Amino acid sequence: MPSLSFSPRVPVIDANVCVGNPHTGPSPCQSPTQLLEEMDFHGVQRALIYHAQGEQISPTDGNMYLEDWLDEADRLIPQWVVAPVETSMTQIADLHSRGRVRSVRLHDCQSAGLPFLPWGYDNLLSFLSDTRIPLWIPLMDVETDHVVTTLKAYPDLHAVLVGAHYTHALVVRGLLEASPRAVLELSRYEPIGEVEALIERFGADRFVYGSWYPRYAMGPILFYLHHTRMSEEELARICAGNAERLLGLTEGS
Repeated sequence: MPSLSFSPRVPVIDANVCVGNPHTGPSPCQSPTQLLEEMDFHGVQRALIYHAQGEQISPTDGNMYLEDWLDEADRLIPQWVVAPVETSMTQIADLHSRGRVRSVRLHDCQSAGLPFLPWGYDNLLSFLSDTRIPLWIPLMDVETDHVVTTLKAYPDLHAVLVGAHYTHALVVRGLLEASPRAVLELSRYEPIGEVEALIERFGADRFVYGSWYPRYAMGPILFYLHHTRMSEEELARICAGNAERLLGLTEGS
């Protein structure tokens, strides 16, 4: 009888994990210890984490709260949230000057009326392009045509497109073609056979594993990726290697 147990065949970095309590209610994970236990259960070595309060409430406050989640073993990698306003950008610039910024995540400014277009984001995106800091962009918080327009305007920007759903299936190729540096995070991308088709079209370097825990469970998309037709080398890049490259990680760092 086939076993119901599963463990990854390759090293794994979860490139999309939220910590802390959102304004809608308590998170099921209340401490770094609990998060590390969840990671161990699924065979995840490291996780890129951002704070829930930074996503839609306050990027500066969320980043301060994130400090409490960093573990001594450095398995939890901080991802700072940023908005194109002076207080937020000053905070990120200070963290960057201290060598603490490997990536940033876009704060939801569109809900406050600021579309993701060059005229509103030029200072921020120019800074990220110049410093080669990758930007995680949650697709549900921006208009697709705005993303295409803006990525084309900043060809040196390293962008990771987060949370593509099966409802994005008709636009994903256009998004990846709009910027040769754009990478797709796979936490919600479930169209049957599409991951393999996209890898064949764009190459495995354009994709990273993320779970978006605790919005979604940590294991299902990881299990799915292990049961596609991709090669072991492609699987290893998507589950960890591409995230290491984007974040400038080396063994032991």
